[in-house]
Amino acid sequence: MRKTVAALLGSALILAGSPVWANTPGKTTQAAKAAEKDSAGEPSDVDVAAMMKAMFKVEPLTAEQRGRLPQAEAVIARMMPPGTLQKVMGGMFDRMLGPVMAKAETADSSDVARALGVEADALEIDSEEAARVGAILDPVRKERQELEMAAIQRGTTAAMSAMEPGMRKGMAEAYAATFTTPELSDIDRFFQTPSGTAFATKSYALASDPRIMAAAMEGLPAMMAQMKAVEEETKAATAKLPPPRTYADLTAEQRAEIARITGLKEGAIREGMERAATERATPAPESDDADEHVH
Repeated sequence: MRKTVAALLGSALILAGSPVWANTPGKTTQAAKAAEKDSAGEPSDVDVAAMMKAMFKVEPLTAEQRGRLPQAEAVIARMMPPGTLQKVMGGMFDRMLGPVMAKAETADSSDVARALGVEADALEIDSEEAARVGAILDPVRKERQELEMAAIQRGTTAAMSAMEPGMRKGMAEAYAATFTTPELSDIDRFFQTPSGTAFATKSYALASDPRIMAAAMEGLPAMMAQMKAVEEETKAATAKLPPPRTYADLTAEQRAEIARITGLKEGAIREGMERAATERATPAPESDDADEHVH
């Protein structure tokens, strides 16, 4: 269920057409910090954010662009008044997740299989039987999901509110870099009109309009088919290249150099590379996690 919620909200935010917001250029120190691990051995959220930020090189504004920045900031203030994303998230939950929650009130066979720790195809039960077993396994399922969704809504809304100042700043810089002074003046005049005000107020909320979401969902099979075609095309494009080297392919000098640079023991390098080679050669299984399904 939580994965379904995340997918729906992510789709809606993409459909909102929010401009990509700029960042200051990634520095070497940021990239180095991004490689640090937290106490559990995994990159922290801050480190992951730094890595993502470093992927996007942002050129500093020129003097001319900086001169347009106040004008661009005024435009963005009209386009995205404070609290805009908070309102958008509230609308998304109300309009998008209501139908999902209604269908998820009773357990289906996938939910039952997951709760029992068995494969979904191992159960031969109909929807009524699944609902009955689900009620036995989790008598407060509906209340639990309502509380979970409320918590997710509060957290996501707070996250969007925290992102909004940075988005507004980045959008202003992007507009200053993209539009001329006359163009910014025209845009600003439009947003001062009743139609412009209505557009600024309603355009982000349209991301969760049932017509748009239904059309997007309708196009998912075609998109997934195209992604499979892209995967095959990628394989064909790289078919003539030699595969990544295995541990057995490395010379003694190469093994020693990798150990010297990484600080890893050669035995650990061998085990790790053999495991990585096995994973590359093993097709990823189709996910049948019940959380992936929209009930």
